Amino acid sequence: METLSLSKINYFLKTKTLGQKIISFTTVDSTNSEAKRRSADEPEGAVLLSEVQTAGRGRLGRQWLSPGGNIWLTVLLKPELPATKIPSLTSVAAAAVCLALEQLRPSIADRLQIKWPNDILLNGRKIGGILTEMQVSAAKVQAVILGIGLNVNLKAEDFPEEIRSLASSIYLETGEIPSREQLIASILNSLEHLYFKFLEDDLSETLAVCRRKSAVLGRKIILIDHSGKPTSSGKLDRSGSPSGQIREAEALDLGSNGELLIRYENGEKASIISGEISLRLQ
Repeated sequence: METLSLSKINYFLKTKTLGQKIISFTTVDSTNSEAKRRSADEPEGAVLLSEVQTAGRGRLGRQWLSPGGNIWLTVLLKPELPATKIPSLTSVAAAAVCLALEQLRPSIADRLQIKWPNDILLNGRKIGGILTEMQVSAAKVQAVILGIGLNVNLKAEDFPEEIRSLASSIYLETGEIPSREQLIASILNSLEHLYFKFLEDDLSETLAVCRRKSAVLGRKIILIDHSGKPTSSGKLDRSGSPSGQIREAEALDLGSNGELLIRYENGEKASIISGEISLRLQ
């Protein structure tokens, strides 16, 4: 697998801000971690890419397998918005990834899904994810670190045996390896369009994509609370957390900011924002 060509990315790039500065690494611990270290000195829209991550991370601190030949990137954003608005950017990024993949591989459109809030699925198996982090100072958002990971070229043997039925790659699901440079540029093109709309308080296009691609709406789900708050039973949750809480619900819709609207078994309705809650499909 050839290393990423910045000139090829630039050839396909049509943005005004995102990706106008690209910082590329052969190996880094995590593009999100590196973006945090550089955030004060880099402009909005700077993109960090790495062939390999030695300490890739997913949501809730989970390890993310990050060998070469795939896409590990972080976009540095500096929106002048309250922190309460930032979780919506996970939906913005997920929608952008789906739009980019549909554009380059129209044949997979009906098999491509988003498992709220941040997993990208192909044929029901996870091929990518979004990790949105904030840097806050004096109650003001200084930077948003938007990480996108896509399994492009991983083979079955690259995954630990225990997750081979759950995780996959574009190659495994399609038999094809897309141009990583073209896919990165397409993601950034779509992301900039949706991000600029987000800054105008317009999430309509993002939400339309997320609803159309949702793997959870209309489904029974299991909500797992990882907040560390004690439960009345004190029992372990199914993920092994000592103080988690499990509740079953039905996913009804997405709210105006991308939050998940649910109905518990007792009829109680609630909205869930991305953060300390994860979910499983029943």
